[in-house]
Amino acid sequence: MDLLLALVVGAAFGFALAWLIAGRSARRWQTEALALDGALGVMRADNDALRGQAGQARSLDDLLQPVRDSLESLRRAADASSRDRTAAEATLTTQIAAVQERYASLEVATKQVASALARGQTRGQWGEMQLEGLLSHAGLLEGTHYVRQESRAGVGGGARPDVIVLMPGGGEVFVDAKFPFDAYWSALGTEDTAQRDAFMAKHAADVLARARELSAKRYSEASSSAEFVVMFLPLESLLSSALEIDGLLLERTFERRVILATPTTMLALLRTISFGYQRSLMVENAEEIKAAGAEMLARLGVLVEHLDVMRRGLDQAVRGYNKFVGSFDSQALRQARRMNELGVSAQRDLDSPAMIDVELRASDAAALRG
Repeated sequence: MDLLLALVVGAAFGFALAWLIAGRSARRWQTEALALDGALGVMRADNDALRGQAGQARSLDDLLQPVRDSLESLRRAADASSRDRTAAEATLTTQIAAVQERYASLEVATKQVASALARGQTRGQWGEMQLEGLLSHAGLLEGTHYVRQESRAGVGGGARPDVIVLMPGGGEVFVDAKFPFDAYWSALGTEDTAQRDAFMAKHAADVLARARELSAKRYSEASSSAEFVVMFLPLESLLSSALEIDGLLLERTFERRVILATPTTMLALLRTISFGYQRSLMVENAEEIKAAGAEMLARLGVLVEHLDVMRRGLDQAVRGYNKFVGSFDSQALRQARRMNELGVSAQRDLDSPAMIDVELRASDAAALRG
C-alpha cells in the first residue's frame, strides 16, 4: 500500500514536473519563435534594402560608365603622348648633337677666318671678293665697266687701286678694299666693357688712319678721277661701330675726299653707275637711229630723183609717140589712101595707130628732196 502510494505520488510529481518543464519549454519556444520571426523580418528588410542598394549601384554604374570610358581614352592618349614624347626626345637629342657638331665646325671655321683676316693681304683679298660680288650684282662687267689692279698716276706718284670703275661718258672711280680689322675683332672677343670700348676707339682711329693713307695717295687729283676715292668696308658693323665712337668720322674723311662705303652704300653707288651706262646706251642708240634715219632719207632722195628722171623720159617718149602717130596719119597714111583710090591694092589694110592719152603721175616722194 505504501509502495503503491509512493508510486502514485511519484507519478503525480513527475507529471507535474513534466508539465512545468513543458510549459517553460513552450514559452521559451514561443519566445524564440517570436525572436526568429523578428530576425526574419529584419532579414527581409535588409534584403529589400540590399535590393534597393543593388539597383542604385546598377544605376550608379551606368552613370559612371562614360567616366570610365573617358578615363580609358585619356589613358590611351597618355600612353600615345608618352611614346611620342619619347620619340621626340630621341629626335631632339639627335638634332642637338648635330647642332653641337655644326657649332664646333663653325667655331673652327670662325677661328680660321679670324686668323686669316688677321693678315692684311688676306683681308684685302676678302674685301676684293666682296666687292666683285657687288659689281656683278650691279650688272657691271670686268674689262667693260671696271678694271682691277691697274696703275694710275697721281700727283703723289703711281698707285694701284684695287678696282677702278669706269664712268659712262668718261671719268673713273677708284675703290680700295683694304680695311682695318684687328681692333674690331679684339673688341668682339672680350667681355670686359672698358676693354671693349678701348678696342672700339682704337678701331675708329684705325679707320681714320686708313682714310689718311688713301688721301695721301692723291687719287682724287688724277686726271681721270671723279675727285674722290672709295674706301670699301665689307661689313656694315665696321662703319657703324666706328661712328658710335666718332660721330664726326664721315665728315673728317669727306674733308680728305675719301668716301667710306659699306656693302649697302657701295651697291647703291654701283647701281647708279650701271643706270648711267644704260642711259648712255639709250642716247647712243638714239643717235645711231637718227643717223640711220638720215641715211635712209638720203637714199630715198636718190631713188626719187631716178624715178623723176624715168617719169620725164616716159613722158617725152609718149609725146614723141603721139607726134609720130599724128605725122603718120597726116603724111604716110593719107598718101596710102590716095594710092588705094588710084587702084593700088595692098595685101593688108593700113590702120592708124592709137594715140596714147595717159598722163604720167608724179610721185609724192618728190617732197623728200626738200
